[in-house]
Amino acid sequence: MNVSILTPETRRYMLTTVMLLIFSAMYAQQFSVQNFRHLPNDISAYIQPVKDLNDEACALIKIVGSRDFAFSTPLGIVKRKNDVGETWIYVPRGTTQITIKHPQWGVLRDYRFPSPLESRLTYELVLSAPVAMPRRRVPPMENTAVSYPHTYELTMQQLPVPAWRRPRRPKEKAAWLIMPSIGLHREEAAGGIRLAWMRRHGIYLHALSDFRTTPGTNGQECDKNGLLPGNALPPYYSGRSEKSYYALTAGGIHRIVGNFCLYEGIGYGTRTVVWQTDEGTYLRNSDYSSQGLTAEAGVMLRLRRFAFSAGVLTTGGKYWMMNLGLGIRL
Repeated sequence: MNVSILTPETRRYMLTTVMLLIFSAMYAQQFSVQNFRHLPNDISAYIQPVKDLNDEACALIKIVGSRDFAFSTPLGIVKRKNDVGETWIYVPRGTTQITIKHPQWGVLRDYRFPSPLESRLTYELVLSAPVAMPRRRVPPMENTAVSYPHTYELTMQQLPVPAWRRPRRPKEKAAWLIMPSIGLHREEAAGGIRLAWMRRHGIYLHALSDFRTTPGTNGQECDKNGLLPGNALPPYYSGRSEKSYYALTAGGIHRIVGNFCLYEGIGYGTRTVVWQTDEGTYLRNSDYSSQGLTAEAGVMLRLRRFAFSAGVLTTGGKYWMMNLGLGIRL
């Protein structure tokens, strides 16, 4: 007579027990991000900003979960604060992902946010801790019923919010900028000052002059060869020349990324060059003089309370000048 060592009921029970043990071990080592969202009504990061090394306000993530978690991001963690029931971490603007570690539950590496984090905004990240499965009592051999007391919930990250539904970016704090400047053209130099008011975008007024004047010419002109209009021979010159320059421009300043800004403006300027003849009269040199529309453009870098600028300025498209500035924000 053939007798099976393991009955079908026994094999089924053993297989079920092994699978439950495997799932229990796997489940006990996992934790996940249950939810991540922007808190539009939370102004903690706006009224009490924490600034990074670039003097720019950070984004705030309020993490709901155990205090044993450790966090890191590609741009670093500026500050961590343990509050009641949650942990606050301040991260630089533009942070896109975070790594979460726990001494018993392992690592959740490079969790990616739906969009880069914005300065002065507050976010909430909820962590779900693993739930230990209860110990199962071994049923009698004759009881072949198998129960599954746990169900596994599949969570998914919050989908990106459409742009038209996102909260408006908080306005940056307005600041005044006072920047002395210097214009350079070959061996010539002119001094000036730039006054600006700005948030993310701003306006400015720029005045530049070499603080010189030129004698009157009674409307008489010559070209770069010293010839008067309609004359074939030039007059005799003493070799003395006088120069003067001034310009006034206005325009806008725009913060593009981080503390890097661009500026552009237009206005009016005039550069006058006169030559003296042997008779003591002066002639305006039309080739070396220019007046009319003045335009400028350049870049600006803000470092804490200081600002540096470099750009070019032209008057009438004929006279070009490099412009440098060093100022302070108030």
